[in-house]
Amino acid sequence: MKKYLSLILALLLAVSAMPALGETTEPVKLDIFYASSRPMNEATELIHQYMIDNLGVDFNLIQGDSSNFNQQLALYISSGDMPDVVWLDYTTWKEYADEGAWADLTPYIGDDYPNLMAYVEDNWPYVTENEMIQGVPSLGHTPSGQVVAIRKDWLDKLGLAVPTTIDEYTEVMRAFKTQDPDGNGVDDTWGLAFAGAYYLSPIMGAFGASSEEDYFLNDDGTIETNAISENYRSALRYLHDINAEGLIDPESFTADSTQIYTKWGRGEMGVWPAWWSHPGNAYLRYDFESLQPGADVDIILPPVGEDGKSGALSEALFSYVIGVSYKCSPEKIQAALRLLDWQSTDLGFLTVEFGPEGEFFEYDPETRSATWTWEFNDGKSKSGKYETTDMEVYKMLYNERLQNKHYIYSDVNYNQMYAKGSEMRWQEPVREDIFALFLTDEYVAVQGELTTYFEQNMLAFILGEKDLDTDWDAYVQGYLDLGGEEARQSRLEAYNETFGTSYTFAE
Repeated sequence: MKKYLSLILALLLAVSAMPALGETTEPVKLDIFYASSRPMNEATELIHQYMIDNLGVDFNLIQGDSSNFNQQLALYISSGDMPDVVWLDYTTWKEYADEGAWADLTPYIGDDYPNLMAYVEDNWPYVTENEMIQGVPSLGHTPSGQVVAIRKDWLDKLGLAVPTTIDEYTEVMRAFKTQDPDGNGVDDTWGLAFAGAYYLSPIMGAFGASSEEDYFLNDDGTIETNAISENYRSALRYLHDINAEGLIDPESFTADSTQIYTKWGRGEMGVWPAWWSHPGNAYLRYDFESLQPGADVDIILPPVGEDGKSGALSEALFSYVIGVSYKCSPEKIQAALRLLDWQSTDLGFLTVEFGPEGEFFEYDPETRSATWTWEFNDGKSKSGKYETTDMEVYKMLYNERLQNKHYIYSDVNYNQMYAKGSEMRWQEPVREDIFALFLTDEYVAVQGELTTYFEQNMLAFILGEKDLDTDWDAYVQGYLDLGGEEARQSRLEAYNETFGTSYTFAE
């Protein structure tokens, strides 16, 4: 891939030069390329016109196809027709950055774009290659994506309190399995169910572990390698034991989200580790309210480990980056940054998320809260001229901090569940994977095989196909021999070099 990029860019550099800076003509037209199937219509055109009128930027969106986006981008570059701005995944951005595909933003980043500076905070090192800032991260600012949903009405019926410790969770799951919480006289409920082992992190957090190949910073400055740690082994032992006891729905390890929605709707489980929006989706899209009339669902904190942190992993700071083409003139670079600076503000983000203020949302600057008008106006904009529509076609920067923490939800059940799920992400004392964005060549080369090995062995240990006493050492050695040692050492080196630290791995 890198050799191919080098050839393309070398040819382009040989035949093209930086466009000369001429007189400013408003608006500045930016050809912006990213994968999007979102519709453009008369409502989204209002956003487009707003940017032209207020920013002097004509956002000409080239909608790519997510299934072959990278191939499309390579064709644009090889033809000499590279888009001015590209919104792309971090891995691909980094490959192109290594070859000089992006403009150096370093001379421009600063006080001229205060909102963008506040948005990115101290995360510029992640988009710095060859001592140049070559992109803008699209940050989620989200502490976590996972929550725990529980049938509060079942707790009340059985006289149980909301669990907080792992022992209390175990007691509740055992009661949900054995004490007929739905009152139908049939043994048809499970204590715990989930859509694949990925969602076991909230439970594993009680042991200082997670369900992924993560790296945690200890208080003593050492880094824990979750996949081979004793904490992870303890978590597997616990899960093996409650699974052997019959508290876990056995289909959880192979089920997808749709199957779990169906089980939840049939009232088959009481504790559900899930993505933050899934409990709300159950009401909105899977008819949970009709299927389980009178159900009282709550979103609760997962159990924490000795360090006081949960296993609901902190999401990677970002997955996508906005890169500005190396062929862009200073005028276009400044226009792109002006656009992003505006989208970094509350009103800018809300405009590209919902539509222009007044017609599509109301905003309170004192509380930084927004109300999406259509939810309170029978699915129409304030004037009634525009039907409910997908308005996010021009959004380039995520802002979960504003979108979910300060968004006012209507009082229907699904919206209240979304609100609970979103808010819980900000309350959980999450555990951070500090290597999440350090995708070294050594790591990328073995990632697929290593992850498969990790996931297969996790299931084998939980299901009892392998023994945590007699087979553990062989598993650890196999993980390291598959490239795990080279991968983790390269990521440690990259992290220390980036942040000037001298961390080492825990024994």
